[in-house]
Amino acid sequence: MPLAWLFLMLAVVTEVVGLTVMKAASASGSYFGHAVMYASIALSYIFLARAVKTIPVGVAYAIWEGSGVALITLVSVFVFGHVLSGREMLGLTMAVAGILLVNAGDSDKEEAAEGAAS
Repeated sequence: MPLAWLFLMLAVVTEVVGLTVMKAASASGSYFGHAVMYASIALSYIFLARAVKTIPVGVAYAIWEGSGVALITLVSVFVFGHVLSGREMLGLTMAVAGILLVNAGDSDKEEAAEGAAS
């Protein structure tokens, strides 16, 4: 199971790298940047596919997408100078809360299954 979570973490990181490079490449028109973007996003899907072999797809997708949105928003603020509006901050807070709740629900199921097996 821990290997699946590593793949999910790698999926999130490579998605954020791909989207960050997308912004930079679109501003500069760099072909190399576009190649890095495509490769990063493709790797993200490969890692996600490996993760869902063990982690339920709904849980993995919620964590992958929600974490990606939260992290790319932070990159946008700290790297590209985007200023978040109140609505954007509320949405980001709700996304993070949702990720935590989905993950907590999955942990409860695992604990119940382990308790029943004992």
